[in-house]
Amino acid sequence: MKLQRICIRKLFGTFNHDIPLNNDAGVTIVIGENGLGKTVLLEMIEAFFSEKFDYFSNIMFEKFTIEFDDHVVWHITKNQDQALRIEPKKGNKKIVEPYIVKFFSSENHEQLARRVARLYPSLKRVGPRRWLDRRSEMSLTLEDIINRYSHFTHSFQRDLFCEDSLEEKPDWFLERCEQINVSLIETQRLIYTKAKQENSSTKTVERYSNELSQKIKALLTESTTLSAQLDRTYPNRLITRLENKKSITIKQLNKELESLENKRRILDSVGLIVIDKDSPISKVNNLDDVVKHVLMLYVEDSFEKIKIFTEIAEKIKLLQEIINKRFKHKKLFIDKEEGFIFRSTTIQNENKENQIIPLTHLSSGEQNELVLFYRLLFDSKPNSLILIDEPEVSLHISWQKCFIEDLKAITKINNLDVIIATHSPDIIANNWNLKVELLGLE
Repeated sequence: MKLQRICIRKLFGTFNHDIPLNNDAGVTIVIGENGLGKTVLLEMIEAFFSEKFDYFSNIMFEKFTIEFDDHVVWHITKNQDQALRIEPKKGNKKIVEPYIVKFFSSENHEQLARRVARLYPSLKRVGPRRWLDRRSEMSLTLEDIINRYSHFTHSFQRDLFCEDSLEEKPDWFLERCEQINVSLIETQRLIYTKAKQENSSTKTVERYSNELSQKIKALLTESTTLSAQLDRTYPNRLITRLENKKSITIKQLNKELESLENKRRILDSVGLIVIDKDSPISKVNNLDDVVKHVLMLYVEDSFEKIKIFTEIAEKIKLLQEIINKRFKHKKLFIDKEEGFIFRSTTIQNENKENQIIPLTHLSSGEQNELVLFYRLLFDSKPNSLILIDEPEVSLHISWQKCFIEDLKAITKINNLDVIIATHSPDIIANNWNLKVELLGLE
């Protein structure tokens, strides 16, 4: 199940936008002048599928339309009672009764915003309905607090509002939403803040570095468990194989040995395993049948052990390729203990090794690229719709020009669809066939 088209009528009381998605290419580029609602459109899509319906209470629009690839269309409107009405149709035919979502009262909004703000040490209240984010020096309204930090609000809603005020979601709504996973990557992506902790603001690059290390360690544990299991059962499986007397040629064996060695080299190059460079698996000749079976079973078990790393190795390899062709005078390595390691290509330490560059010494543009591509590769579920607001932030023009091609490679690995909102013609590069232009009033 995929989205096929997004339309909005009378956004801000003025603009009509129609966005057909390029599902074949996997990338849709939305362009337009400031003030036409590019960012708001992304936020509306994310808020709807994240069921943050109160977001719509503060947005002026007449109708928000979502069309799926099976031609079912959801028409979303606000009625006079300040409730959201979601009505599915196929063509002009009504399918089921609409789903009505009531907005919470402004009083409950204020209570929710105050509770959310108290969890973030960086937020300082500076007025009756206004806060200051001391990290970014941004002034935030009550609605900004709820929408920006809303991933924590759902856990409060049962405390703030009585159960019978929450509409029961119909099956047709739940079933379709479960198939649509939407994620928004905002322009402010370099700081990660945890609630309920003092001094909890950290660089997102540091968080993701640690996260990747943990992912690798989990796979290594899984591989170790599988290795122990295969080793325990090896004698019995070998005896069964010998009893079956299946023929193995030297050519087959050498082909499998070569393939295994190539896969190990790939895993070694991306930092997942360490192989002995001086002892590669050699080609074999003139072996009796028993030895051939012993070696073939060893090869098959080895493939099973490293198969666990196949998916993450492909992603790490692509991340390194993307980053290393962009970053100047430094190279990205992956370490199971440290996660991201950058080494200078021009400066050596006292041990004649390339100097390590701390993550916090990366420029804002470098951090933006690393964070963005990491999220796309490692934090995006297959078949997701990813919304990216202004990917050009802090990026050199040369980086912008290769962004879409790298993005296409990622969408192919993770089977993603992506909508980009951008001001930059350099992001589009030679991909003008993928753009959808939002128009104002002539």
